[in-house]
Amino acid sequence: MSDSNAADRHRRLFLSTGGAALVLGATGTAEAAVVPKSPKYAITRSRYGTTAEAHPTTAQTGLTLVLPFAATAWFDNNTDTTLDTVNNYVHINNSGLYRISYSVDWPGQQGTDTARRTYGIRRRKAGLPPLVGAIPPLIAQLDDTDEHLATQDITGASAPQTVRFPQPGSATVLHWTPGVIPLGARASIDITMPVIGIIAPGDLALASLTSLNDGALGVLATAAMILDAKVIAADTVRVTLFNPTIAAGVNVAQGSLTVLGMNAQDRVGESADAWTVLSTSMTQLFRGDMIYATFSSLCPGDYMQSSTQLFLQFDKWVKG
Repeated sequence: MSDSNAADRHRRLFLSTGGAALVLGATGTAEAAVVPKSPKYAITRSRYGTTAEAHPTTAQTGLTLVLPFAATAWFDNNTDTTLDTVNNYVHINNSGLYRISYSVDWPGQQGTDTARRTYGIRRRKAGLPPLVGAIPPLIAQLDDTDEHLATQDITGASAPQTVRFPQPGSATVLHWTPGVIPLGARASIDITMPVIGIIAPGDLALASLTSLNDGALGVLATAAMILDAKVIAADTVRVTLFNPTIAAGVNVAQGSLTVLGMNAQDRVGESADAWTVLSTSMTQLFRGDMIYATFSSLCPGDYMQSSTQLFLQFDKWVKG
């Protein structure tokens, strides 16, 4: 009975305070409905470009070089950055959050841009001496020890030209039956490639035959048989199947033959201008920091073009 009375008293106490509870609840809801103000930001921008092409010497192939930015492409009247055209870096005047974008403009060169290219954004921290040892118009950074804000390696834009048989999209299928190949013997077939002018003696060729498989020949025979292809004349590939070790001979049934030819000498495929943009994440920069752009190419004779596509841009977030 005493437990029941206690419960009843608690119930009446709760009900008697209901008005206040509702008021508190309403007040809390109203406060929760107020959305805190978000800080507003503006962005200042500046972009720096070049006035001349940057041509590394043969001795500078593969070295990390500082790209000479010599002109202000545009800016929005801010004072956040200043271009130092003597030492090829951009000076940070005002600390803050920056994003830096670096756009490169490699040339399209038939037969040249076949190896790796590298470019990046570096920071030499405030208090360190500026870049020295200028060799106009380039500076070789042999150690490249300044802070790497962003780096990208890209392959050459000029790939070897290829020709395939059967030609992609055609209904042609070549069924080749090498037959029984005794120990030490060969079976051969000559293929005229469907696109002329791509391969000649000295270039590369590959071939495959669908009937060369474990299910058809057995593991030992499949492993032993050697299928090779070589360019024997302009636009012509000779495919040869050789039995080097199977004494009883190998009976190779009919299969579909495919051939790939690829030029490997003197020239490579068409290459368009390589425009690429690299951007850092939002980064805290400090007054006195020195920002510069680097580039490197393993292709002798490669260079960086001068155009509106080649620039170093600074975006700074400013609290409004």
